[in-house]
Order: sequence, then C-alpha cells, then structure tokens
Amino acid sequence: MRIPGRTERRVVAAILVTALIPLVASIVVARTVIARVSATAFQPEFGVHLDRALGVYAELAAAIKQGMRSEADAIVAADPLREAAFTGDAQRLDAELARIIAAHPALVSLRVERCGGDPAGARERGRPVDPAHEKTLTVRKAIARAPGHAAEPGDPALDDGGCDGDARTLVATFAAPSARFDELDAAQAFAQAYHALEREHRKEYLDESYGDAFAALLGATIVLAILAGVLVARPVVDRIARLAAATRPVAEGDLSVRVGLRGDDEVADLGRAFDRMLEELEGSRARIEFLKRMGEWQKMARHLAHEIKNPLTPIQLAVEECHRRYAGSDPAYQRLLQTTLEVVEEEVGTLRRLVGEFSNFARLPRAELEPSDLAEFLREQGERFAAIEEAGREHASDEALLGRVDLEFDVPDVLMPAALDREMLRRALGNIVRNAAQALRDAQRAAPGGGARERPGAAAWGSVRVSARSEGQSHLIAIDDDGPGIDPAVRDSVFDPYVTTRYDGTGLGLSIVKKIVVDHGGTIDVLESPLGGARFVIRLPRAGTPAARAALGAEAFSDGDREPASDGAAPTRPAARGGQAPRGAG
Repeated sequence: MRIPGRTERRVVAAILVTALIPLVASIVVARTVIARVSATAFQPEFGVHLDRALGVYAELAAAIKQGMRSEADAIVAADPLREAAFTGDAQRLDAELARIIAAHPALVSLRVERCGGDPAGARERGRPVDPAHEKTLTVRKAIARAPGHAAEPGDPALDDGGCDGDARTLVATFAAPSARFDELDAAQAFAQAYHALEREHRKEYLDESYGDAFAALLGATIVLAILAGVLVARPVVDRIARLAAATRPVAEGDLSVRVGLRGDDEVADLGRAFDRMLEELEGSRARIEFLKRMGEWQKMARHLAHEIKNPLTPIQLAVEECHRRYAGSDPAYQRLLQTTLEVVEEEVGTLRRLVGEFSNFARLPRAELEPSDLAEFLREQGERFAAIEEAGREHASDEALLGRVDLEFDVPDVLMPAALDREMLRRALGNIVRNAAQALRDAQRAAPGGGARERPGAAAWGSVRVSARSEGQSHLIAIDDDGPGIDPAVRDSVFDPYVTTRYDGTGLGLSIVKKIVVDHGGTIDVLESPLGGARFVIRLPRAGTPAARAALGAEAFSDGDREPASDGAAPTRPAARGGQAPRGAG
C-alpha cells in the first residue's frame, strides 16, 4: 500500500477537522440538552404529585364501590323486600324487585336466592351492560326476616335438605361509567413505568445510551472523513506527482515529455498548460536551432560565393585569349580549343548561376510582418499563378513549368487574419509550387514516351492543389501534388541547406521556404498527400495569438541583418532512386 504524501495527509487532515468541528459542537449541545431533559423529566416532585393523583383516582374508585355496597345494604334493610322475600309470594317479590330497580338507577339486576342458590325471584333493568363504557360490581347481601315473621314448622322456607330455609340472599349487580376506572388503570400503569424508569434506567436510558450513540457517530464520521479525504486527495496528488515527475526530464533538456492530464479541474488545466508550454518550447528551440544553422550556412554561402566568383572571370578570359591567339592551321587542335572554350563558358555560366543563388541565400532578409488577411493573399496568388499558367502554355522552357500542370486553389471565403510578409510568403509559396511542377516534369521525362508530353499544348503533367483552412489557433496551408512524392528517408533532412534530390538542384529552395515560415512564427512539414504525391503543410499562427505576438516581438527586436551562429551540418546530396528523381528540394 502506498504511503500517503504530505499533500495528501494535509488534505485528509483538513477534511477531518472540517468534519469534526460541527460534530463535536453538536455532541456538546446534545449532551447538555439530554442532561437538562433528564433532570427535568425525573424531578422527585413529579413522582410525588403523580402518586397523589393516583391516590385521588383510587379513592374515587373506592368511594364508588363503597357507595354501591352501601346502596345494597339499604336495599336489604328495607322491610318490604324482607317481607316479600320470605312470604313465598313470587308476584309480590317480583313487584318489589321491580320497584327497587326503578328506584336505584345504578342497578343492573337484582336476584333473591334461597338456601343452596335456588332463585326465589329476579329482575333486570331494561338494557344490557355495555362493556365498552360500563364497569359492573356484584354485591351479595343476606336478607334478614322481618320482625313478626318467624318461620314455623311446615313453612315452605324450610327445605328437605336440612338447609336453613329461613336464609335469603340478595345478589345485586351495579353498573358505573368505566371512564374513571380506565383512567385509574392507565394512571397506575404510567406510575409503575415511571417509577421503574426512575429507579433502574435513568442514567442508562438517557445519558449513557445517547452518549454511546454520539460516540459511535463520531467514530463513523472520523472514518468516513478519512476515506473521503483519501478519495478526494489521491487523484489530485497523483496528477501533481505526474506533473512533478515530468519536470525532471524537462530540467535535463528533454522537451518531448507530455503529462497528458485529463479532467476539467485546475490541476488538469495546469497539466494542459504545461504540455502547451513544452510544445511551444520545443518548437521555439527547433526554430532557434534551425535559424542558427541557417546563419552558419548563410556565412558559408557568402564565403563560397566570394571564393567561387573571384576566379571565374580570369578563367574564362584566359581560355578565350588562348582561343583567340591561336593562329595555327591544325584543324584537330582548332576543334580542341573550340570545344574547350564551349565547355569552360558553359561551366562558368553554371557556376555563376550557383554563385547567384548562394548570394541570394546569404542575403536572405528577415520577414517584415504586417497585419493581413491570409485568405485574401492566397486568392491573389491563385490569380497570379493562373495568369502565369495561361502564359506558360505557349512555351516549352523551364520558366513555363506552370503551363504544364493543373493548378487549383481552394481558399475559404472567410477572414483569416495573420501577420504576414506578403513578398516573402509569396516567394515561399512559389518555391513549393515550382518544386511540385518540376517533380511532375521529371516524372514524365523518366516515364516511357514521356518526352512527347513536353511539346507546347501537350496534356498536363499532373495536378497541384493549394488549400487553406483554420484550425485552433493556427491557419493551415496545404500544397498537394500527385507526383512521385518524397522518399521517407529524406523527409527529415529535406529542409536542410544543400540537401536536394535533383541533379540540377542547389538544395537551397526548401531551406529558404522554411526560414520564411519560421520568421512568420510558423512550422512546415512534409507528408504523404491524399493525391498520392507529396504534401507540404504550412502552419501559421492566427493574429493575436501568443505565437503571433512572439513572432512580431522577434521581428521588432531583430535589426533585420543579424546572423545567428550555428552548428550546421555538412552539405549532402542524396542520390535519386528508382531511375527517376523523386520530389525534393531545388
């Protein structure tokens, strides 16, 4: 298991403290409230008053019952009942019982029993007992014989079983409202529960149980806070660790490192900004290194132009003087001199052309950028190339290359603001388009019967398409052709000075193009075209972007003639492959 780092521990601690502060405060308040509620709920006076109220209810119930018994005593003491009970006259007894029922509303029923429980008479009120609202009390009272009515032998009151036939018993059933008795039962149950709670469970039920609950809640909250802190902090810390790890190779000079953080928070924004910074630094370093190499090659070109140009005129004059002064009649020697003169003049012309290109390369100025519309510029170039293409259809020289290709410009009808040096960018675009036309021409010459295609009015050698679009903070210019393309082995060095894939090329054209693009704050890459040939992609910054401001700042800072030092590589001229010259630098 990975040990949490300092940042992770701090985040966890912050979350833990944030969770504990309100929890501890709530526990303190809750314990205070519980203590007060407990002290209030279990005041000794509460129990005393509760017992007194219960005593009042008990006395009331006892008084009601005692009243019923007293009422029964009064009934059995009345002479009419005593006389009717012992006369043996059932009608008289029934009439007396009915009178008594009517006189005592609390009675439910009256029954007079002989010895042994046999009924002598009975009477009930007109409605049955309602158990939901009434409570009953049955009272048994002995009925004494009325004075002057003593039993005699042969009296039916004496039974054959030896029982005292003179005994009569009144069974009186009384009914009273049950509300008071129900209240008494409830009060007794409540009082018993209260005293039991007060005696045995006061501290445990209130103080300890709630205290334990809050302690458990505190522990669970601490655990959850730690887990939440780890879950929240770990992704952030891991991404920060990845960002920190990426800075170490950068400090050692490796600008190819990328963090690639995902998400929409501040750390992800920092990672993306870090990656963009590395891309800009990598591009800036590549541009600086290229410009340093270009500066060294420009110095070499200036030196070569100077060293080659100086002996050209004496050599040509010397050969011409030898040819002019020979007055002999030897035809063979005369032809030798003439051939020598022609060879020297041709080679001197080639060297002069090379010296001119070296001089132009050495004097290549820095771009002077001004706000402009790239789309408008490209449309103007399309019209210009169309005019050159139309004029070139009547000629067969190398200057009329565009007359042999189908040149198409695909430019959107929108504003594409950028900082441009129109003249320099026109030169760069012209170099690439002419290179494409030359590659198509060379491919046709190398093909069987290809020479016939060079006649004026002949069919086109191929297609060249220039397209533009905006993408992010950049404008893209793509130049595609359907020629043989560029060998992948040459693509990495095709923009280096003096690197060419054509026998008659100097290897400076694409170097000049790249320097112009770099001066604009852009980049250029060579790829495989969807048309099957080569694709050159120029990426220029939009106006107002950091790259555009950096290019304008560099242009303003430069004095226009500064030549940076470089560690340029030696010139190379890779040979063409497959019997034909693939597309390359001219």
